[in-house]
Amino acid sequence: MSNVLTFGVDLMPMSMPSSKLQPRYALVVLDGDKVVSRFENVSRMKLIRLLWKFKPSMIAIDNVYEFASSNSKLIRFFRYLPEGVKIIQVTRVLGGFKPLPLLARDYGLYDGGGKLNPIMAAELSARLAILGVGSEVSYLKGETRILVCRGRRIGEGGMSEDRYERKIRTSVYNVAMNIKSTLDSKGFEYDVFFNKRGFGIDRCLFIVYASKDSLGSLIKNIDLGDVQIRVFEESSQKILFKPIGESKSNITSGREHLIIGLDPGIITGLAIIDLDGKLLYVNSKRNWSRNDIISEIMKFGDPILIATDVHPPSSFVVKMASILGAKIAEFGRSLSISEKREIISRYVEDCNLNLDLNVHEKDALSAALKAFYGFKTLFSKAEAHALELGFEGSHKALRALLIKGYNIKQAIEMLMELKSPKESVEIEVENSSVKSSLDNKVIEDLKRRLSLEEEKVKNISLQRDELMLEVSKLKAEIERLNSILNAMSNELNYKLKKDREIASLELRLNELQSHYLNIKSECETLRSKVENWHNFFLSVIKGEIIVLKYVKNLTVDDVNNSIRTYNICRGDVVFISDFSIFEVEALKKLLDVGCSCIIGFSPPKHVSEAFEDLEIPFIDASSIQLKFFEGYPYVNANVLKDSLIKARNELMEKSSIKRREKFKQLFDEYRKMRLKELEKLDSPL
Repeated sequence: MSNVLTFGVDLMPMSMPSSKLQPRYALVVLDGDKVVSRFENVSRMKLIRLLWKFKPSMIAIDNVYEFASSNSKLIRFFRYLPEGVKIIQVTRVLGGFKPLPLLARDYGLYDGGGKLNPIMAAELSARLAILGVGSEVSYLKGETRILVCRGRRIGEGGMSEDRYERKIRTSVYNVAMNIKSTLDSKGFEYDVFFNKRGFGIDRCLFIVYASKDSLGSLIKNIDLGDVQIRVFEESSQKILFKPIGESKSNITSGREHLIIGLDPGIITGLAIIDLDGKLLYVNSKRNWSRNDIISEIMKFGDPILIATDVHPPSSFVVKMASILGAKIAEFGRSLSISEKREIISRYVEDCNLNLDLNVHEKDALSAALKAFYGFKTLFSKAEAHALELGFEGSHKALRALLIKGYNIKQAIEMLMELKSPKESVEIEVENSSVKSSLDNKVIEDLKRRLSLEEEKVKNISLQRDELMLEVSKLKAEIERLNSILNAMSNELNYKLKKDREIASLELRLNELQSHYLNIKSECETLRSKVENWHNFFLSVIKGEIIVLKYVKNLTVDDVNNSIRTYNICRGDVVFISDFSIFEVEALKKLLDVGCSCIIGFSPPKHVSEAFEDLEIPFIDASSIQLKFFEGYPYVNANVLKDSLIKARNELMEKSSIKRREKFKQLFDEYRKMRLKELEKLDSPL
């Protein structure tokens, strides 16, 4: 059969998808604009058989929940359909709902007269879908997560710890690559997240967008000793609506149009702004799946533009844009760190915001803002032109069309067309069968019945005239009573006005008293803060306490920010808040500016080793009674002095031991070399 067929479907009267009996449908099959077939009282199973027989490109309906009464049952129905058939709900236009008769009238397919029967509704749905009206209905596929990780804890053993750790990481990498090859060979769609370490990986997570059953025996839970594989399923019942065209009914919507910023990876950053540049959401999560991100986005509206800071966009971003029906912002290059920092600083200053973002959230937000700023000049120009033409519609709808690629003239014309009246065009509906002739007896009977009906009409007309006269009398009485009511109402309003003025003054007095108490409370709070600051500052001047210079993470960005903010210089003691993110270059930067000591809570082993290698004294914060005042860390001066001397002595001792061991190693190597040379000299020629 042709692959350009379109099915139009509508639920028959007295039929419900939630009923125990199979629902019945009216079905119209179109080949282009031509009606091929019409069916009535089609059961759901017969509808599915017809779909497999004709294999149309689209099946259109005014409400997709006429197929099934819940999301889970609707998804089950979708799975019975042939591959490639699109389900279109024509009444869903960019997140909003518009009744089928109004849509058909807008497109000149229906004159608005009379009630639509199921066959007419089915045909109108099909014709609207062909015109690009409505939204494609799909669902988020269930996820199967495959976790590959180490099976044994790395510790003491016959093999050196470093070699054993490399062996396990290499094993995890090899197993993960085998799983990847299996998924690729079978054509599964998936995302993969992993922590790379040296020549191997610590762990790897595959998020496969298919059910666990579909994987069959390909991948199972298994423990391989050094490596273990865990497979678990997360189901989804989310229904998605994606606009299928840029028709005039898809221009405006009750839902917000969104610009999305994405920074995919092990930790994925997500930022959502509207078309005014207002920040609606920003967050980051580890192993954030495509389905969960889509669910989060759909809470806020409909995305029309997706941006990322990396060029070219990753396959993850391309897939997301395809699923959501959004364009990808093209910058032509990757955004530099300085450019992203400048974009966010400008935005925070313009909007007077106080944002505490990690690097992934910054990357996502800067990409979204870069895309938004790229359209600002076009937005201003278009809105000024629209104002000159007297257009008073939604400026966000105008911006949405510009983002979608329309020029200013086209966008304004489309929006103004929505305001203008629509012409109605009648649609002809074929009668199934009409008799060509009637016998004389039937004609006489019809004439007699017509005469009786005409007599009834005359009687009804007389009754109507009498009732109209009575209505005129009642209208006159109503006008008289209204005049009396207005006079009484004016008098009552005068009295009420005085009462309102008194009540308003009393309310104002209560507000002023409440405001006074609030100001008084704020003054007491500020007075207490000033006293605390005075005592704190006095302790600093006396040298009783030492205020530490604050650095959030041991990253180059955070260290540079703290150097600029707190003027970290030679002899300063620095407090590190979080060691979970560590860059050696950041530690070297602190060493270059002359940092005398670092204080923090329980750094990881590799960070402690870096302190020793670079010979930077470290003091555990729990041993010196570290305190905070208004977010600033400080410690008793004498305690810090003693702890610093102790830390330096311990560091010198460790360094001395390392140097002696190094010297001994060199001496032993030299001794062995000399012994070999002497043995060669003593051996006979």
